[in-house]
Amino acid sequence: MWITKNYSGKIQQEYKIESKLLEIKGIRHNLEIFNSKTFESIALIDEQIFLKTMLALQSELLAHICACSHQEPKRVLIADNFNLELAFEFLRYSELKVDFLQFDLKILESLISFFPHYQEVMKNANFKLIPQQQEEFLEQNEQRASLYDIIIATDESQFHCYKKLLSEDGILVLKIPHLLLDISKTKEILESLGEEFRIKMPFYIPMSLDMQDFYIFASKKYHPTADIILQRADMLEDLEYYNANLHLSAFVLPQKVKKALFGIACN
Repeated sequence: MWITKNYSGKIQQEYKIESKLLEIKGIRHNLEIFNSKTFESIALIDEQIFLKTMLALQSELLAHICACSHQEPKRVLIADNFNLELAFEFLRYSELKVDFLQFDLKILESLISFFPHYQEVMKNANFKLIPQQQEEFLEQNEQRASLYDIIIATDESQFHCYKKLLSEDGILVLKIPHLLLDISKTKEILESLGEEFRIKMPFYIPMSLDMQDFYIFASKKYHPTADIILQRADMLEDLEYYNANLHLSAFVLPQKVKKALFGIACN
């Protein structure tokens, strides 16, 4: 059997599965978990796919690109996401406090056996689960400036609200469409970020099997390649994927993309 992932009606990917293990309907999201010989198990949340054996690719790179670029990050917000492994990677830094915004707890709790460090993250004193809807959270914190040093947001339509919560030297990471399939949408997002971000750079996750692993690194101060803290990156232990060279390579773009974004992306 196969499950099919459709990307904006332009292309499809298929993943071979053995059986369906679980199907849950949450408040707003639907979750299906499948058994897979290649990936151990596959979680499909609406249109987003998580491959269990590949969780480290996305989680390690997203977390450590931010934490190894910011000089002194103290507080992180992971917004509208289910990937607790991303929180686990940030929690490797003892000085970091991680807020995890997710109100669909039925779906999150159903992933307890899927995410390897689920229990460890939930019990960590520096982790805080915020069970609120995105709109409610943003409305309550609209007047709170400099709340977070790093924000990871999957919903680019709400970036203008999230950027208000950033510190003066904060980093915002937004998910974007595939750079080769929909460059116009990336241009639109980069332009709408405005002038307050000194650095606006698209990047991707090298070797990822997910065609939607494309992002924008938007920073008010720190450059992800010029300001990488090599000592911090090299001191990380027990990683499967991230290293300083992959950190740097994530920002290397094809010449066609660089030309298309010239004058729009700021690096």
